[in-house]
Amino acid sequence: MLTSKDVMKKTLTPRQFQGGYDEREVDDLLDKVVGVLRYYEQGGRPGPQAPASPIAGHRFTSTKFRRGYDQMEVDDFLDQVSETLHFYEQGGRPDPQTLASMVGPEPEGFGQRALRWLRGDPRP
Repeated sequence: MLTSKDVMKKTLTPRQFQGGYDEREVDDLLDKVVGVLRYYEQGGRPGPQAPASPIAGHRFTSTKFRRGYDQMEVDDFLDQVSETLHFYEQGGRPDPQTLASMVGPEPEGFGQRALRWLRGDPRP
């Protein structure tokens, strides 16, 4: 299952003089996908308030003489994105370990700081 971070870090292969998808259109769609994934990663639930899947029925402009992303690579990646969005739309919840790695450690609370101070532990 993909995370918003995975989508942001994805690099696609540009092609020229071969069939490709318009780079700007693909990048714009992936930006929308990141927004939807963040909604679910932050605890959003499916329903009328949830953002619509940006990839449902989406078509890209084909390029040949100007740069475009490899069509097969984009289609394969969008299949993975579609599976992830379908999981969330059916009520799936993100894996807590995945979320923890994206967010980082939880900030230290007052009680933890006081206990550390009483024990004489150094600051983290």
